[in-house]
Amino acid sequence: MKTNSVSPLGTAAFVIGSMITTFFFSGARRSKRTQLFDEQQRVLDQNVVTPANRTFTLVWPVIYTGTAGLLIHQALPAQHTNPRYQQARPWWLASYGLNLLFGVFFSRPDTVSRVGYNLTTIAMLPTALGLHRSLRIGREDVPQPERLLRRSVSLYAGWLTAATVVTTANLALEAGYRVSPAKAVRWAAAVIPLTAGLGLFVARRLNDPYYLLPLISAFSGIAVKQYEKATRVAVVAGACALLTTGVMVQAIRERRSSQSTKEWGELATQEALPEGQPVAAIPVSPAS
Repeated sequence: MKTNSVSPLGTAAFVIGSMITTFFFSGARRSKRTQLFDEQQRVLDQNVVTPANRTFTLVWPVIYTGTAGLLIHQALPAQHTNPRYQQARPWWLASYGLNLLFGVFFSRPDTVSRVGYNLTTIAMLPTALGLHRSLRIGREDVPQPERLLRRSVSLYAGWLTAATVVTTANLALEAGYRVSPAKAVRWAAAVIPLTAGLGLFVARRLNDPYYLLPLISAFSGIAVKQYEKATRVAVVAGACALLTTGVMVQAIRERRSSQSTKEWGELATQEALPEGQPVAAIPVSPAS
């Protein structure tokens, strides 16, 4: 991808506009409570790995808010030559172009549009991972506020990982594939731990514990939704949420402890050197 020709201001305007437009289309969808929309919701509710609706309303505002902050930061004159932002701009355009297309499909209740937004969701995952890689999250330490703001990309990639599992099942339902409720429960009880294992593997490869947070939200949302419908699914999802939370918290603690140790070591080295003698560069572990 070409990077230098992409405008920082244009990137910010397009991505923020995409988020606002998608939010608008989602609002229009909620206001159109037609029989067709209700039928669509009934079909999707058969997918027992879909989190409770409130999960979506909690996760997306956090992702969008952090992303908007990151886009504003990359548009500042001092950041125009930031190599990470230069690499990330084409990925932002690609990912949030698909996000805009998702919003258009999501606002319509017909079968073609339902298949369209599910396929678009799956297509968004590679672009989110490309964006994650281009910002060198988990591979390069960066100053604030970039360090904090780019966690929104970690959340974005993690949420799309969970969403890809959900939408794959949605596509099977749209294609007319149906199983008995008992088989659906067994299938979900197997898929949820596999998703957790996949998430843990990817988080380790990315060296990014914050990637796991949306997966925890998804598992929690499934547990809440299925609590009185499919107890087995709720228990499995709850257990995966607890396990993933434990791994994430431990990884964050280890990272912070490692950073503190290196910072104290650097400070001690500076104090031990004679005045005026240069300090050799000390490597810092990657941080998201």
